[in-house]
Amino acid sequence: MKRIIALTVVVFASQAVSTFAGEAVASSKEVVAPPPPPPMSYFRSNEFSLGVFGSYGVGFYDNHRAIGEHAWGGGVDGEYFLLQYLGFAVEGNFFNEIPGDFFGSTVTGNLVLRYPLDNKYPNLHLAPYVFWGVGGIFNESNHFTPTVGSEFHRRGTRDEVLGDVGGGLEYRFTPHIGLFTDARYNFVNGPRNDFMLTRFGIRYAF
Repeated sequence: MKRIIALTVVVFASQAVSTFAGEAVASSKEVVAPPPPPPMSYFRSNEFSLGVFGSYGVGFYDNHRAIGEHAWGGGVDGEYFLLQYLGFAVEGNFFNEIPGDFFGSTVTGNLVLRYPLDNKYPNLHLAPYVFWGVGGIFNESNHFTPTVGSEFHRRGTRDEVLGDVGGGLEYRFTPHIGLFTDARYNFVNGPRNDFMLTRFGIRYAF
């Protein structure tokens, strides 16, 4: 009888201990996984890039000093972005003026502001940008005959200072390779000589 009583007490005691013990405490050595890193933009700060492009320009108001009626060409540019949103660009554009088959070129330096959309939309590696700056236009000084029997001498074809303002888009396939297109208005010694220039090219970023 005493054994039965002792066994009953042990059973009740073990049940009480398990009830008040609560849940098992997790080990302090358990490793918690770190949060995933934020998405990386394809447009970076401290970024240098080189681009090659084709260009098309069109003049206004019987344009004579700058590019003639219109011009086809192309060139190269280099950009450096100190910050992700702020950079500088230097560009050389070389073109053939129509009519007249004259050779011309421009060299410009621009301040560039861009906004990479992949900062908000990780899969959209597109960056709108705006720019403005100064440079120069360099022309052949010559004459041509647009119609038989009437000779037209180009007026004021000396080299000129120009200013420009414009905007565009750049799309990156990778952090290093992308396409860009933009348009700008060029100011050349009065509105009679102003012209528009559009570009389309490919860029490699380091």
